[in-house]
Amino acid sequence: MTISFNPALTTSPQNTFLLQTEGYVQGNYFDDPSTKNWLLSGVVGSSVTQPMWGGLAIEETVAQVNANALGSSITPAASAGTVTGFTVFNQSNNMLLVPGNNVQQAVAGMTMAYFRTGSNARIAVSCLASLVASLEGGAVNQTLYWDPVLFQLTASGTSGAFALPSTTRIISFNSNSKIVSYNSGTGALTWTTGSAAIIQI
Repeated sequence: MTISFNPALTTSPQNTFLLQTEGYVQGNYFDDPSTKNWLLSGVVGSSVTQPMWGGLAIEETVAQVNANALGSSITPAASAGTVTGFTVFNQSNNMLLVPGNNVQQAVAGMTMAYFRTGSNARIAVSCLASLVASLEGGAVNQTLYWDPVLFQLTASGTSGAFALPSTTRIISFNSNSKIVSYNSGTGALTWTTGSAAIIQI
């Protein structure tokens, strides 16, 4: 008698088990007893037309009076001096997975978790690959710049980039991390492999 199938065969969906465990995941907060209680929830502003995800620099505004909002209004930061925090995936439990995407997202009117600058939270953010060599080995308190179009740490000469608050510290880099790729034309959010940095805000 022969069996026409292998009863011991194990299969798994693609990419659910990876060979390497090195690297960071953009938008994740590194748990720390001294900062975890500073995790906040805000409402994505009605003016936001793009999706939002973990690891974005944001600006925060006070909710409208009598709006009974579930926190402040948050929008992607667009210029120097407006950055008040960074979004995180941690406890952003109502984020959506849209067909065709594999990254959770929040849109206008939804709530999202974030940490304010000054909380000392350590967050993984996307980083321009060529920036790693220039910052590696440098002081942790060197000036960091944010690209509001590519949504990542970038070099000072990048068009449109602005300096992050002077309290922002660079902790470490990893070039084999999971970072978010955003296609502004289609609105698609996908995970890709690239450079990420741990910053302390």
